[in-house]
Amino acid sequence: MRPEYTREELALLDGIEYRERDVLALSSRLRDRGLAPERAAELLTQARLRAEAAGKFGAEEAGRMLLTRDGLEQATRGAVARLHARRFREAGIASVADLGCGLGGDAAAFAREGLRVSAVEVDPRTARFAAHNLAPYPGAEVRCADVAELDLRTLSDAAGRPVEALWLDPARREAPGVGARPRGGTAPRGGGEHRAPGQGARRIFDPEAFSPPFSLIESLASTGVPLGVKMGPGMDRAAIPAGAEAEWISHRGEVVELVLWFNALRTPGVRRRATVLGPDPLVPETLASLSSGDDFGEGPEAPVGEPAGHLYEPDGAVIRAELVDRLAEAVGGHLVDPRIAYVFSEREHRLDWASGWRVLEALPLHAKPLKRWVREHGVTELTIKKRGVDVVPEVLRKQLLAGSGKRSGRGRRATLVLTRWDAADGEHRGAFAVEPLAAG
Repeated sequence: MRPEYTREELALLDGIEYRERDVLALSSRLRDRGLAPERAAELLTQARLRAEAAGKFGAEEAGRMLLTRDGLEQATRGAVARLHARRFREAGIASVADLGCGLGGDAAAFAREGLRVSAVEVDPRTARFAAHNLAPYPGAEVRCADVAELDLRTLSDAAGRPVEALWLDPARREAPGVGARPRGGTAPRGGGEHRAPGQGARRIFDPEAFSPPFSLIESLASTGVPLGVKMGPGMDRAAIPAGAEAEWISHRGEVVELVLWFNALRTPGVRRRATVLGPDPLVPETLASLSSGDDFGEGPEAPVGEPAGHLYEPDGAVIRAELVDRLAEAVGGHLVDPRIAYVFSEREHRLDWASGWRVLEALPLHAKPLKRWVREHGVTELTIKKRGVDVVPEVLRKQLLAGSGKRSGRGRRATLVLTRWDAADGEHRGAFAVEPLAAG
């Protein structure tokens, strides 16, 4: 594949220390070095993307990569990619084909774990970028091809040996006004990827509209090949194949993906899993790994009761994996509604995979008494959380704080949790003033 930039342009790019306030000066400097305006703009776009990518890949790795806006947004975070790679290595797999590799984030993680990697990307420009990004890894190669048209039985690694496992991250976005497009997208030649908000690729939700389509993924799984597939965390559970282990992964408190593991990469006896990673951007520190062999909608149910002195909310991955009963068990508590992921308990616990609050006061869920409570307690900063009630927190917050002013140094912060529950006399809706439990 021909390089996207000349050696001289790459040297100039490597020398840019990007700061937004310096853009005009940097652009002038590049043009003084003989670059046409559109090429200078492209290098500045790359420098900007590298700066943004440092939090995802680390400053050293990001500082030598070639990137696209959509490719960066869709790329796997460094810590999560390494978690993927470790599963392959721990399964005894020596080589993997990354089908739809995008910019090569996962492929690089595989290579760093010692796997031989054959990466495939359909979009020519993105494939060239991936080849540049994977150049430091001798065991990795990139080819530009459509996965749907490959004979996957003949896939081999750089040494000519058949690959042992597959990894897929199907493209789940399309460009505005066109059909499904390759991951990474094609940036305009004349000035990078400056675009207004809302003009980027939009998400698609029909699995058969993914690239490659989900039917191809199921066909691959049926061959028995070890297979991992990265999906969006909101995938309909009913569409998850029966033979897969479904692992929801959260990182820094955000559910970032669902991975479907098939065949030798599936943990025996596990149908659904929640993996909660710590804040490190590059190293996967597992704070919790909860799993169940029961299918969705099956297994033990948490007890249900009325509100109590402490309130807990599990990490989003635990909710997605339908493992909220594990939180109730851990804190000796109960749900207030089987459909709402709030657990109440009389006991105080501190968990890495759940948020906890002490209940200070129970209040009626009506604007007038809540506004009075806000005023009487001198609240000027208010956080509102809710589950199971038809309330828009931003609207209610504005209503409750109206007229409270900004009494700098004299106001206080407060948190209200809104929810509903059933009692002997019918359904109740309420607000709870809470304070977070101190870190243990």
